[in-house]
Amino acid sequence: MSNANGLATAADFRELAIAARWTEPERVTLPKCGLAIVLRRPTKFYWALRRAAWPLGLREKMGLIAEGAKVQLEREEMVRLLREDREMLAEAFVSPKISLAPGPEQFDPAFLPEEDAEFVMKYLRGQVTSSNVDLESFPRGEQGPAADSGATSPDLALPSEPAPKPVGS
Repeated sequence: MSNANGLATAADFRELAIAARWTEPERVTLPKCGLAIVLRRPTKFYWALRRAAWPLGLREKMGLIAEGAKVQLEREEMVRLLREDREMLAEAFVSPKISLAPGPEQFDPAFLPEEDAEFVMKYLRGQVTSSNVDLESFPRGEQGPAADSGATSPDLALPSEPAPKPVGS
């Protein structure tokens, strides 16, 4: 996809990021029901691409939430985040697959016990290991949203406009 002059294009880098969105699948045992499943975890590229598609206002709000601020999300923003979480879960489950309209090799995510559903979300956000060990200090820039807030790591935000210059410059 390079230019005629042999230089990479922006599309080349986006394709690389898309290809690197997920880790290799890993066997995970759910803590409540004890069933083994195969999941893959989103990478920093997944979170960066996800945030890049958000409107600037939502990115700013999520950055504030990550810093501990109390922010009111609009209904449309909450619906967007919930829809994206549902899509992420559908891609993360390798075996068995989940679906809201399950076929013979799929199951409805509502069948997951609440404790197991919480564990899966923490696992996908990089807050626990596959053996449910809590990761108090996940490497900066590698984790997704915080479990309670749904906030994405602020250092992954892709700026849509230049940062303001310091006063007196």
